[in-house]
Amino acid sequence: MPIGVDFGGTRIKAGRVEDGRVKSHAAVDTPRDPAAVLDAIAALVRELEAEPGSLGLCIPGEVNERGECWRLPNVPGFDGMNIARELMKRLGCPVAVENDATAAALAERMYGHGLRERSFLLVTLGTGTGGGLCLDGTVRRGRHGFAGEIGHVLVDSASSAWPCGCGARGCMESYAGTAGILRKYHERGGQGHDVEAVARSARQGDSAGVEALAMAGRALGLGLGSIQNTLDLDAVVFSGGVSASFDLIRPAIEAALKERAFAPPLAQVKLLVSALGNDAGIIGATLLPQVALNE
Repeated sequence: MPIGVDFGGTRIKAGRVEDGRVKSHAAVDTPRDPAAVLDAIAALVRELEAEPGSLGLCIPGEVNERGECWRLPNVPGFDGMNIARELMKRLGCPVAVENDATAAALAERMYGHGLRERSFLLVTLGTGTGGGLCLDGTVRRGRHGFAGEIGHVLVDSASSAWPCGCGARGCMESYAGTAGILRKYHERGGQGHDVEAVARSARQGDSAGVEALAMAGRALGLGLGSIQNTLDLDAVVFSGGVSASFDLIRPAIEAALKERAFAPPLAQVKLLVSALGNDAGIIGATLLPQVALNE
């Protein structure tokens, strides 16, 4: 049974997948040291399969055709590392590595909304804000693996724009990622240290939660407006932990889309929550050893 690993900035999740469904799980908090991360991934895989035949891994950053990480903005220390080769040393099996949102888009294409929507952007909402692009039924990674990387689209050009983990300021991720949402929430007097607390606050009508999620939604809508002006997609599909509160951020996304879109039809793009939930990354990862993207 294929094994996939979704390496995130907060959690590393592994699963055995059959027919597009995760049959068994294992997970651990993400260590901060790169060697410890690799050891944790290997341990999770062996927990599920003592002698794995192959592994698909999705990571919170970009990887080139040689398997080298560009950098992982929310998990330092991986710049230039050939993560596939390092895991092969630990596991003794072939390892395929891809960006997490691209892998999730592949899963959505094969088992989710992509069965009906030929061109879509898969947006991951969590520690970071990522994107995976499917055009005319084919998931595209781009020449260097950066296709769909929307988290670093500029949405605030003011000198006071919030800093991003990538080193720039005013990125979509600065406002729509978990850290940005919590920053706004705490600035407005909110209590709690995860997005679930923010969502509970918003559902109770508290201004701190409402304003934090409205800010995230506006950032997403502004960025997606520019994407729609460029690609004219059939749908945008949202995945990741924050998408569990999508009903709370949707109004702000729609308002900003209308503001930024060149023409009304572009702002009317379908906004969907992933049919695969938080398992999209794991499911997509299991497909990587057997699917050649961009072909």
